[in-house]
Amino acid sequence: MINPAMFGGYRESSSSAHASRSAASAQSAASSARQDVYHLEERLERLSLVCMAMWSLIQDKTNLTEEELLERVRVIDMMDGVADGKASRTIAKCPKCSRTMSPRHQHCIYCGAERLVQSAFDAV
Repeated sequence: MINPAMFGGYRESSSSAHASRSAASAQSAASSARQDVYHLEERLERLSLVCMAMWSLIQDKTNLTEEELLERVRVIDMMDGVADGKASRTIAKCPKCSRTMSPRHQHCIYCGAERLVQSAFDAV
C-alpha cells in the first residue's frame, strides 16, 4: 500500500521551490526597476542642466522675463493638444533603413545605424 504522507513532503518541497523561483524573479524585477529609475534620474538632471543654461543665456542676451518664459511653456505644452505639463517625444525614422526608431535606443534595432542628433534635446 502507498503511504500518502510520502508525497506530501514532495508537494511541500515543490511549493518551496516555486516560492524560491518567484522570489528570485521578483528580486530581479526590482533590481531592473531600480536601474530604470537611476537612468531616468540621470536624464532628468541632464535635461534640467540644459534648460537652466539656456534660460541663463537667454536672460543675459535679451530682456525676456519669467512671465514670458512661463507663457511660452504653456504654448509648447499645448503643441500636442493636451495641457498636461509634458512635452511629447517625437518618433524618429532611421536615417539608413527608414524604419521607426524607439526613443529609448541610440541605434536602430534593425540595421544598427546611429540615431541622428537634430537638437540638444535629442542628445540628453
